[in-house]
Amino acid sequence: MQRDGVEVLARWRLAGKWWEGEPPVETVRWVDGKGIRRESERQLPALADPTQINGRREPQHAYEDASIRPRKRRDETVGKACGSVKETSVVRPRLTRGPAYVPLHILSGYSYGRSILLANEVPRLAAAAGLPAVALVDRFSLSGAVELAKECGKQGVKPLIGASLEMPEGGELVLIAQNAAGYVSLSRLVTECHLAEPRRHPLCTWDRLARHRDGLLCLTGGNVGPLDRLLARKDFAGADRLINRLVDFFGSGRIFLEVERSYLPWGIEVERRLRELGTRYGLALVAGGAVTHRRRSHFPAQDVAVCAETLARVEEVLGRKPRRHPSQPDVCSAPLRSMNAEGFFRTSQEMAELFADAPDLLAGTLQVAEMCEPDVLPGPTRLPLAAPDPDRALHQAVESGLHEWHRHVSPALRKRVAWELERIIRLGYANHFLVAWDMCNWARREGIQFSGRGSVVDAAVSYCLGFSRIDAFEHCLHFDRFLPADGTKQPDIDIDFEASRREDVRSYLTNKYGQGHVATVAAMGSYRSRGILRAVGKALSIPESTIGYVAKKIHGGVTPETLYDAIQKRPELRESNISRERFQWVFKLAELLRDVPTNIRAHSSGVVISETPLTDTVPLMWSGSGEDESGFIQIIQWDKRSAKRCFVKFDILCLRGQDVLSGVQHRLVREDAGFMVDKLSTDDPAIYRAMRSSQTVGIPQSASPAMTQAHARIKTGNLEDASLVQAGIRPGVGGAVKLNTLIARRHGEPYSFSHPDLEEILGHTYGIVVFQEQVDQLLERFCGLSGGEAEEIREGIHEKRHHDFGLKIRQGLFESTVARGYPAQVAQEVIDLIVSFKGYGFAQGHALAFAEISARSVYCQQNFPADYFAALLDAQPAGYYGPSTLVNEARIRGLKVLPVDVDVSGHRVQVEDVRSEDPTMTIPKGGIRLDLGFVHGLSRSVRDRIVAAERPFRSFFDFVVRIRPDSNELENLILCGALDGLHGNRRAMLWAMGSAFQYARSVAPSPDRLPLEHPEPPMPLDVVDFNFSEKRLAERGVLGLDIDQHLLAYERERIRAHGGITAAEARGLPHGAKGFIVGNPIRLRFPPTPTGKRVVFFDLEDESGLMNVTCFDDVYQRYGHAIVLSQYATVRGVIQRRNDYPAFLASAVIPYHPLILAESVTRRGTLKTADFLVG
Repeated sequence: MQRDGVEVLARWRLAGKWWEGEPPVETVRWVDGKGIRRESERQLPALADPTQINGRREPQHAYEDASIRPRKRRDETVGKACGSVKETSVVRPRLTRGPAYVPLHILSGYSYGRSILLANEVPRLAAAAGLPAVALVDRFSLSGAVELAKECGKQGVKPLIGASLEMPEGGELVLIAQNAAGYVSLSRLVTECHLAEPRRHPLCTWDRLARHRDGLLCLTGGNVGPLDRLLARKDFAGADRLINRLVDFFGSGRIFLEVERSYLPWGIEVERRLRELGTRYGLALVAGGAVTHRRRSHFPAQDVAVCAETLARVEEVLGRKPRRHPSQPDVCSAPLRSMNAEGFFRTSQEMAELFADAPDLLAGTLQVAEMCEPDVLPGPTRLPLAAPDPDRALHQAVESGLHEWHRHVSPALRKRVAWELERIIRLGYANHFLVAWDMCNWARREGIQFSGRGSVVDAAVSYCLGFSRIDAFEHCLHFDRFLPADGTKQPDIDIDFEASRREDVRSYLTNKYGQGHVATVAAMGSYRSRGILRAVGKALSIPESTIGYVAKKIHGGVTPETLYDAIQKRPELRESNISRERFQWVFKLAELLRDVPTNIRAHSSGVVISETPLTDTVPLMWSGSGEDESGFIQIIQWDKRSAKRCFVKFDILCLRGQDVLSGVQHRLVREDAGFMVDKLSTDDPAIYRAMRSSQTVGIPQSASPAMTQAHARIKTGNLEDASLVQAGIRPGVGGAVKLNTLIARRHGEPYSFSHPDLEEILGHTYGIVVFQEQVDQLLERFCGLSGGEAEEIREGIHEKRHHDFGLKIRQGLFESTVARGYPAQVAQEVIDLIVSFKGYGFAQGHALAFAEISARSVYCQQNFPADYFAALLDAQPAGYYGPSTLVNEARIRGLKVLPVDVDVSGHRVQVEDVRSEDPTMTIPKGGIRLDLGFVHGLSRSVRDRIVAAERPFRSFFDFVVRIRPDSNELENLILCGALDGLHGNRRAMLWAMGSAFQYARSVAPSPDRLPLEHPEPPMPLDVVDFNFSEKRLAERGVLGLDIDQHLLAYERERIRAHGGITAAEARGLPHGAKGFIVGNPIRLRFPPTPTGKRVVFFDLEDESGLMNVTCFDDVYQRYGHAIVLSQYATVRGVIQRRNDYPAFLASAVIPYHPLILAESVTRRGTLKTADFLVG
């Protein structure tokens, strides 16, 4: 490259040690007018400095506005159901100077570790820069295709959809779909690159590319492409072979040589060679280069993301993560970390300056965009036919179920079912219901517990088909919430199955409809506070212990934006001597890394089924199933939002409460063949007596302190009351229900209705909007909206609550209500009720379904306690509390907890008869024996060998010989008492471990050894066993819980001597009584408050149960360190009773040091101080 008589040979930039504040450096090598080769170097402004590299301040582009990067949301923006609302999310272009161009090589976070851009952020950047089109070409991924197309449609930008694929010889080609056929080719190609290769190591071969090349444009990839790699190595013959191969595949008209000017040492020479190749082969050149971040100053965040993905530290060029699988061709891969910060998104003006001598390369990008059709994504797919005539088949199935599930079929019931069927069939969803019906029938035949949840429960047809255990007709549920008459909403058939059998249900669907027609929806993990802390900390070589210490204390709504302030405002962080200076880069990069995808995995429930092959619509790939250490499942590359564009999605959900009920069923059916939990009555008064007396520890959907308190305050008396509690509490602190007002009205506070129509809709909830359907009904009745319009308004009020959506539409709704003849006062009251329901809420059917599971669980716990707690412990994690608390509750209810015993314990908790205090008497089902899975670190293979072995074992040495545990496994089995039946001295067995392993090796069968008898070695004598305290602490350390009794029971005498009381005694105190309780603080909650002040809730556990504790901000600021970090604490305070429900208002929290810990010389208990409920 020559300028002003000077030939520039090379020009490159290095980012330098940005983490140390070292500025970037630019080096230029040239030949002057006298032919002398020279080299110069200059420093550039530091990346953290807002000054532009050329000396002027960076322009504040439109794409620097906070609105450019969309926040991650749970659901997409609802459509406009009210004409008074205008879309305001369109970004107006501000920078249009310079010739237009199209960025053809943009990577998003869906390239995982390569970019920090979000897929739906890219069109906003393009729109702000005035660009006509933009191409997203993520590595082996079309995950962002729908997001890109949707946002491009809003912004008026043409979407180009492609992917970057690595070839066997190294380097990545960029392929862009020219039309719909090209998109299908690309989807199939990406699928084959994933499924035909080891998981996490996709690779494109030339044979695959040859099979799937129709409708694709090919770019050579710039610096990361195979052509530039060959030219940089001066392998010109290899470059010619590559060009010829690509021309054979695509033809010269669909190949573009990508010229990248990212200031690399070889860049000028490679560009010169590319121009020669373009002239020789008649190929077009285009400006390009991978774009991975918004601004040059954002490079440190992108660099950290690469380090996190490749397991590298910032001081390292290459990471420790293998780039390829051992079975794949081994090539010398270029580092993924960039040498400099030049991969940022450039405006037209910046590109015009960069390619001032080559405007034809910018024009080439426009040519590529013009060759591509604007909409290449496929349309909706259809479900496979479940019957030749789905409409008739659904009629027959519903008619059969109508008589099976209802004792009496009244004319009103038949009319309701016929009305629902007419709508379902008219809108074309009969086949949809039949697929779900077939799935549920199979599950029922297999003995799998399930029940419907969500709005599907609102359909009487669901009860007839067996989806739901709630009769929508009996409870007068609102069908329009599930399926509006105008068909604007697709029905969501959400079914909760047992967690342990959910994969079986998925397998059934796959086997029935075909491997290529069924797959799980993807879920994308992304950077949040803890992930950012760990990623940046590891990259910057901060010790793992320090990172872990801080990360474990990031809780209670600490967001990336508030990380810096949290270290000063949170006492548990403030008093931990954490240096904010050491973590300064964490704080600087937090906002840029927020929501950037880090991984793709299987969604917990979403499954798509398609009549046509899925790969014609979206690529498939492998994901770990989570159920089997070696098993993989196929997932589509779209998340649930993108999947809605093309697929019918079924949610194969799981609820651990189903596992608990199934466990009870399987145990009791051995004694009573006709026992079925489905048939248990939910009308038993004892169920609701237990609920309102706060006996709900271990009850799925009802165990939390908030639920327990609500049941007690509302005086739950039936299933409908229980559903009010579910709807009022389960949505969380952001819930929409005014529960305190509801409780007050239920207990006599006067209220009235200003119109009979209001009473008809809100009468059963005391004039309060409790359920989502009630908002729909108000909108339909008073405002005259259709069911679909009402649903969109209701969803909009919640989803757009931060944009005051409700306030913007209230005038239009008010006018509509008045126009329908309602008085202005009534209209105002109705609109206030509607727009105030902006938090998250439940459908009434959903609340009833959860309440029904709780009711059956309470019945089982009250009537079959041993079987229930055994099933509950088997189903862990199931519910609010962990095994330690559940075991404590089992003891409180009179059950004896039996330790792990290698001679009798299996894979599940067992119910056993136990001896009473009178040795001549036995208590049937008086105890539960822990299973082998409670032993920390015991592998599945060892557990399998123990269960399969001929038991009992003859001796300690016989056990080691036959089971072959490793040293850590054997040590844990000894310390928790699992081998006490083989030898009574645990310390002696620890001493004998060496001789036991040596003995096991000596008797192991071998072809080189004669089968001789070997006597067992002697057990060490005169070894003093662990004392009582040491054994109890060792058991707690290995099992994570106490066997005989809670650890604090051993401290009770000492605590009483100082005036302390138990949690149970505190619960019986009158309002205003003062005292102190010693316990284990668990389940810390940090809900947000309107004032911004911190309120902390936690449970204090001792041998008598739980006490709910409240700490206001002043107490938290003084004692937060003790609350969060103390394994045991003394809490002083006062009893407060609300509707006779007791809680403890703390005034001081002081660490407590149990005497039993001081007496022990072995490991301390490892039970967690608190498991945080992350905000």
